Amino acid sequence: MKKFRISSILLTFFAVIFFSIFCVSCNFGFFWGLFGEENVDERSSSMTDLNSLKPDFSKQNLKAPKDSNHTYSFVIITDVHFGSGRTEDSDVDEDFLKWISLRFDTYKDSNPEKVPRFILNLGDTADGGHDSEYKEYLEFENKIKTIAKEKIGDNDYKIYSILGNHDLYNNGVTGFKKYCFPYISSYFFNLDSDSSDSTSGISFYFLDTANGTLGKSQLDDFKEKTSSDPCPKIVLSHYPIYAGAEDPVAILMRIQNSMERNTILTYFSRYNVKQVYDGHIHKSFGFDFKKFREDSLDAFKNGFCAVITVNEKTQTMHTEVVEL
Repeated sequence: MKKFRISSILLTFFAVIFFSIFCVSCNFGFFWGLFGEENVDERSSSMTDLNSLKPDFSKQNLKAPKDSNHTYSFVIITDVHFGSGRTEDSDVDEDFLKWISLRFDTYKDSNPEKVPRFILNLGDTADGGHDSEYKEYLEFENKIKTIAKEKIGDNDYKIYSILGNHDLYNNGVTGFKKYCFPYISSYFFNLDSDSSDSTSGISFYFLDTANGTLGKSQLDDFKEKTSSDPCPKIVLSHYPIYAGAEDPVAILMRIQNSMERNTILTYFSRYNVKQVYDGHIHKSFGFDFKKFREDSLDAFKNGFCAVITVNEKTQTMHTEVVEL
């Protein structure tokens, strides 16, 4: 009887391992079937060009301030996890609102290039994918916009979001597309702070990796679009691509399909990607590939965000980690 019990446990263990490998090697995540996740190929077969949706998109409140020497800043938050009960033990939301208000006040006159022009949210906005959690996030987002309007006179402050794996739970994609700007899961745009000079600006590419995979359609589309875009690029993802050499946590949490991972790393190197930012691990990791750098950022729910300062002339990005 004991031998039979051990055999049953081993069989169950290997079945779970097999099922997990199956999920991460196709276009579904670990929780496929339980939380109603979607296939990434169905959701993100083509990356939307936001510049084409509005002719003046790149000019609306994103131009670098006067005399900033083609330099501007933005903020990244990731793994916000509204609905996880995180605010019961911390005041991270209020801490962030106080911090960004002070940032606006401190630099709007003396160092305008350090004023965050917009915010990027790298996913896991809603802990369980519930509508109520997205509404909590939207309330938080509106508070940020109110502060931006009061402090720097920006009436249309932008916060761009991508999907995380938690956002897929309980068919949460519907809520994401309803509440999280720009209401699509993969997209890109070019930001040129001064279109009258010789610099071409920076292109931002937002990947849908919420299932722990890019999927063939999105990977092919990324190659097509980046190969025809000569601008230096910043890539945003929820799941880390490589994340930090051979750290055990990074290995477990990054994209698991090694062929897919190696393919997109090759595209990064070949098509002028300068910087990759991602989350998911809830820790900070970084790796320098020489041609580009990847940084996995610590979670907002842990009290962290990052300020990225871009210099279009030198095509460089400086990352300042902020503990709230």
